[in-house]
Amino acid sequence: MKTSNGHARRLRTTLARRTQLLARFDRSGLSAAAFARQHRLNYTTFCGWRQRQSAVKASPDFVQVELPSPATASGLVVEWGTSVRIRLADAGQIALAVQLLQALNPSAPC
Repeated sequence: MKTSNGHARRLRTTLARRTQLLARFDRSGLSAAAFARQHRLNYTTFCGWRQRQSAVKASPDFVQVELPSPATASGLVVEWGTSVRIRLADAGQIALAVQLLQALNPSAPC
């Protein structure tokens, strides 16, 4: 398809195709520039896809923390999403829990 000034107009890439390409990139071991070149993608567009994907991954869901009453205190429970629950028995385990959460989501500050 050509625009009025004679340049070729690119069609939009579907969300499913973008997801597929980003997954393929993650497994490729290539630099973003090399991958974009290999798949005939505009480098800037490809970087935008990657940036939006990492923003979605980095934004955690709302996490509810329940503190036990002092009478029944047996530690602190930290829940991250629906799949991670950490029970801390004492304050000495806080640093270990921070390391674990950072490993699970390295792009987010902790």
